[in-house]
Amino acid sequence: MKSNRILTLIIVLIAVVAHTSVKLETNYYMFPIKPGQRNYLSGNFCELRSSHLHAGLDIKIGGVVGAPVHAAADGYVSRVKISWGSYGNCLYVQHPNGSTTVYAHLDQFNDVIGKYTKEAQYKHKNFAIDLYPEKGELAVKRGEIIGKAGNSGSSGGPHLHFEIRDNDQVPVDPLQYSFSEIVDRLPPYVRKVALVTLNKDARINGQFGRFEFAVRTNGRNYELADPVEVHGQIGVEIAAYDKADGVRNIYGVAKTEMLLDDKPVFAYAMDKVPFHEAKNIHIHTDYEERYRQDRTFYRLYVADGNTLSVYKTDKSQGKITINDNDPHIALVKLTDSYGNQSELTLPLKGNDNFDKTFKVRYFSKPYSTKDYHIRDNVLQLFAPTGQGPENLYEGKKARFYAHRMDFAQEPAYVVNDVAVYLWDLNKGIPDSIAVNQGMENLGIKMKVPSANAVSYYQPEMDVFFPKNALFDTLFLQTNYQRDAGREIFSIQEPNIPLKRSIEIKLKPKQFPADKTKSSVYALTSSGDLSYEGGSWEGNTISFRTGSFGDFIITSDTISPIVTPVSVNQSTLKFKIEDLLSGISSFDAFIDGQWVLMHYDYKRSLIWSDRLDTSKPLSGELKLIVKDNAGNETVFTSKIS
Repeated sequence: MKSNRILTLIIVLIAVVAHTSVKLETNYYMFPIKPGQRNYLSGNFCELRSSHLHAGLDIKIGGVVGAPVHAAADGYVSRVKISWGSYGNCLYVQHPNGSTTVYAHLDQFNDVIGKYTKEAQYKHKNFAIDLYPEKGELAVKRGEIIGKAGNSGSSGGPHLHFEIRDNDQVPVDPLQYSFSEIVDRLPPYVRKVALVTLNKDARINGQFGRFEFAVRTNGRNYELADPVEVHGQIGVEIAAYDKADGVRNIYGVAKTEMLLDDKPVFAYAMDKVPFHEAKNIHIHTDYEERYRQDRTFYRLYVADGNTLSVYKTDKSQGKITINDNDPHIALVKLTDSYGNQSELTLPLKGNDNFDKTFKVRYFSKPYSTKDYHIRDNVLQLFAPTGQGPENLYEGKKARFYAHRMDFAQEPAYVVNDVAVYLWDLNKGIPDSIAVNQGMENLGIKMKVPSANAVSYYQPEMDVFFPKNALFDTLFLQTNYQRDAGREIFSIQEPNIPLKRSIEIKLKPKQFPADKTKSSVYALTSSGDLSYEGGSWEGNTISFRTGSFGDFIITSDTISPIVTPVSVNQSTLKFKIEDLLSGISSFDAFIDGQWVLMHYDYKRSLIWSDRLDTSKPLSGELKLIVKDNAGNETVFTSKIS
């Protein structure tokens, strides 16, 4: 009996060890492009992209496709995936140490892998395909050429996207394995720093909100020219980047640490990030600032709803609280993957006795077109003031109408000629606010907790939030209007990110002539339309979206445009375009036999790839191209 228990324990320990991520050896991997020669990167690991944390290295290939790609280590091809967007032509190689290397945006595979993939595409009659070869079926050796680098998928230019994943398929930073092909002796750079108040009572130079400060260089380090007066709980944001020798590209910063008065309060190390955490980039960075200004500031504190596992902090979560009148120093250390380091010094001065009326050189509201702003559950209202008898600007009481009650409130402070009022939305949502003989209607419909499933019903639209669709509590704002003959359904402003898609049901008052051709489109700030889709049920249409914003219903009745580029016995090449809903599918046949067509959506180009290259293309050609609205174009020709 005892021996059985020991055997069971051994088996359990073996299983635990097998599941634990392996420690990847430094010299195990060969650099996949020009191994042993100088290489350059256009992007590094965990670089801050628009919608995700970059999962690998982007290796330059000289601006043209065709550079040989070498297997980083012995192994076998465990997955072959081809898609229109995303990674495009992509190979996954499993290695004996449990890790996987990934090679994306390839132009083509080597002959063996290419033959295997093409046969599967013809078998399934589909260009886009996802294959899982058996172990050993497509074995590769370290240094073997497995394909050629390219520009397939959603690549923005010719390069190789290269990943190393541990045995749990979690991407790790390849640069921690000391590739000599990359030379980096430059420390991270700091562009700017921002301080933000994190509750209603906090102040930065006497004000509530977010404030940016220029930095000056001090050798290889950075500092603020003057101390910043602060009170209460604040957060630090930083616009910083890294560089490497010989290239103009900028990269993400691998590690950042912040100390307050020599005590560590926050740190992160971007050396390993699971895919399911990648969307936290929306809250790791200041999403609103990225949306409004297209500038990236990353936070040196853990914002509510952020579940990234890269942070090391105490119970303060990196949020700085200063309630005294003493000087303090926040020191930020930035380190890249090669150990180069720079520092930023932030002198802070505690001040718990700010004047409530003062002037500043620069003052601007977050949005010039609105007189209010919501930040961290606090409503900030701006109202012009009048001059009092002593020529000082005075703010009058504002009246907040909430819970069928009238709350009179003095300004929190007056800056220049603007009175600023602060209201804690957790205490109630105002229906309207009266100030200076004017009335402000906020249009807040309800409070949506981040972790709950919530449904919202209105005559014009229904909105369904699944659990954990939000990073933080949302104060839902919706609007409906008719403009230039079309109905515009507004659900929140797009400066707030979603963690998961939500479902929206629109209830239009005017109906399209042909609902089968009518779909929901997002209306961008530039006035362009982006296809969202949707399904009709009676006179309502439902769709899922991953972004807030303005939506309209419109019809697409125009079929795709098909333009022949080359049609002969050796190749078929066409340009395919759609003016509104976008290309949905394409299929080519010769005498009824399916022909593989590759697709580069960036160039709107498709081209043939014969299964048997010894046989010329001959017979009746039929090309069918459909868009997302169901419109279809059929091109026919005789090839002889």
